[in-house]
Amino acid sequence: MEVVKTEITPPIGWIIFNRPKVKNAFNIDMWLAVPDKALELENRDDVKVIIMRGEGNCFGAGADIKELLNYAESGKAQEYAEAVKYCFSNLSKINKIMIAAIEGYALGGGCMVALSCDLRVCEKGAKVGIPLVKLGLAVEPLGIKRLIEVVGGGFAMEFLLTGDPIPEDKLIMSGMINFLVEKGEAVNFSKNLAERLLENGFYALKVTKMLYKQYLTGNVDERFARRSFASCMETKFFRERAEKFIKKT
Repeated sequence: MEVVKTEITPPIGWIIFNRPKVKNAFNIDMWLAVPDKALELENRDDVKVIIMRGEGNCFGAGADIKELLNYAESGKAQEYAEAVKYCFSNLSKINKIMIAAIEGYALGGGCMVALSCDLRVCEKGAKVGIPLVKLGLAVEPLGIKRLIEVVGGGFAMEFLLTGDPIPEDKLIMSGMINFLVEKGEAVNFSKNLAERLLENGFYALKVTKMLYKQYLTGNVDERFARRSFASCMETKFFRERAEKFIKKT
């Protein structure tokens, strides 16, 4: 069985976690497959936005604890840690917009993968949190870095140190999720959101995300930054939209 599947419904590419019998708990094969699937979609011309979701109405209930224990007891803890690092480091390289459609559970590793996306849509009643500390585990460093980027230092420390499920009001307040929708609507809302985003200029979306990542990390390509606004002005999309706007005024 393929633990991570992709589906293409142009202009959307779907990454689907496929271990529904264990609520899509992440095993090492998933940690390695998710970024590889994302990179495949990044390189497809017919995919403009990537949506992540889980089979069985569940995003991801964390890491596979049985497998974690097996790796720990066999002296392969670092091998497992490198797989998690591989996932987060490569997801950070994706320049197309990524959306997480959260249903059921997004705990631990599942929550951190959702945070790797640019936007997160969550159904009401979903369980979201980072309970690793309750197992005596710290979150992988790149995961902590991304959490701080999304929710800030104060919320990050609270969520990491308590390990408690995060109440819906704090999910919204902290920026952990962007949209809270009715139960069963996360996937459809994410699809509609992707389509709405693509009513804007795809090139402008991509440039915006690239600039955001560069300024967030401090690794700014000054030549790219200097040309970014002008390069958007030079697109056919801008000219067509500008002409329509002028005709309306």
